[in-house]
Amino acid sequence: MNSKHIAKAVLSGWIASLVLSGIALAADPASAVAPEPTKDMRAQMATLHEQMAACLRSDKPFNDCRNEMMTGCKSMMGKNGCPMMGMGRRGAMMRGPRAPAPSP
Repeated sequence: MNSKHIAKAVLSGWIASLVLSGIALAADPASAVAPEPTKDMRAQMATLHEQMAACLRSDKPFNDCRNEMMTGCKSMMGKNGCPMMGMGRRGAMMRGPRAPAPSP
C-alpha cells in the first residue's frame, strides 16, 4: 500500500466518523424540547427557587443550598426532570462554582 492509499483510507475513516457522530447527535433525545410545565408545576418551581434564594442569603455553604434544591426538584419533577440541576447536558447551572468568586 502506498501513501496515497493510506491517505485515502484515513480520510474515508475520518469522514465516516463525522457522519456517524452527526447521526448520533441528531438522534439524541436529551436535545428534544421539554413540554411546557403546568401552572401547578410552575408554582412548585417558584417555591423551590424562593427557598434556594433564602438559603443563598443565609450563612449556609453553597453545596448545602444546592443539595436542598436538588432534593426538592427531584421530589417534584422526578429523577430526570431537573435539567438545571445537572440532570442532563444543559445542567451546568447548578453544578457549583468552578473557581472562587472574585471579591469586590
